[in-house]
Amino acid sequence: MLSVLIPTYNYNAFELVNELHKQLLKSEVLFEIICIDDGSKSTLNQQNEKINDLPHARFNALKNNIGRSAIRNYLSEKATYSWLLFLDSDVLPASPLFIPNYLNQIQHKTGAVFCGGIRYLASDENKKLLRYKYGIKFEEINVDKRKKRPYKFFFTANFLIDKALFHKIRFEEKLVKYGREDLLFSLTLKAEDFPIIHLENEVYHLGIDADAAFVSKTKQAMENIAFLADTNLILPKEGNLLKTVYYLSLFGISYAVGKLTHFFEKKAIKNASIFYLNCFKVSYLCSLKKAL
Repeated sequence: MLSVLIPTYNYNAFELVNELHKQLLKSEVLFEIICIDDGSKSTLNQQNEKINDLPHARFNALKNNIGRSAIRNYLSEKATYSWLLFLDSDVLPASPLFIPNYLNQIQHKTGAVFCGGIRYLASDENKKLLRYKYGIKFEEINVDKRKKRPYKFFFTANFLIDKALFHKIRFEEKLVKYGREDLLFSLTLKAEDFPIIHLENEVYHLGIDADAAFVSKTKQAMENIAFLADTNLILPKEGNLLKTVYYLSLFGISYAVGKLTHFFEKKAIKNASIFYLNCFKVSYLCSLKKAL
C-alpha cells in the first residue's frame, strides 16, 4: 500500500527510519521503506546500513551523485506500492500518529498530493542561525494558511503522492544543484490541475545548516531559478524574486544591483539576517544574465 522513500546525502537516516518503521508496524499495512544515499561516500552510511536489519526496509548507496531531482525519480522507480511518501532524511515526525494521519487520507483517493508541513525546534542554538530564522518565517506555516495558497507552500521534505500521478509529473532532472525542484514540481501540478491537500501532519526539520553553508546553498538555488527561467521551464516573472529582477532590469539598474552580491552575501552571513539574505537573492539573480 505505502512506499516510504527517503533520499539522503551524508546523513544518518536511521533514527527517522526506525521511528517510521514502528508506526508502520502498528498500522498493520503493507509497506516498504527505501532509503538511498546519493553518492556521498560518507562514513555515516555505516549507520544507515542498520536499516537493512529492519523488516521491509532497505538502504543502498549509489556510487555516483545523480542530483536531488533524479534521486527522487529513481526512488519512485524502485517503489512497489501505489502511494509514495517522500521524506527528507534530516526530518523526524512531530506526532506518533504521523503515519496513521496520512493513511486516513488515502483510503478512497487517487490522483492526489498531500502535504503535511514543516516545523522547527526552538532551541537556543537554533535561534541564532539564519537557516532557522528562514525556516520559521517561510516554511513553518500553519495548515490554514497553507490551504489558502496550496501550491506556494509545497515542500519536498514531507509529502504523499499517488504513484500513478507522480509518474506523470516527476522531478525535472535537469536540475542537479541544490534547491527549487519543489517550485517547478508544484507549478507543474498547478498547470495540470492536480490538487495539493494540506494537512496538519508536520515533520521537524533537524538538519539546520551553519550560516555560511546555508547561504552557499541559497546561491545554488538562485542558479536553479535562473536556469528554469532561461530555459522557459518557468515564466520569466514567476514568483516575487524573478518579478523583482524583471522590474530592476526594466528600470536599467539590475547591473548595478548585481554588483552588490558579495556585499549582501557577507552581510547575510555576518548578521544571520533574512533581510540581507533576500537582498542577496535578488542581487545574485541580477548578476546572472540568463535570469533577465
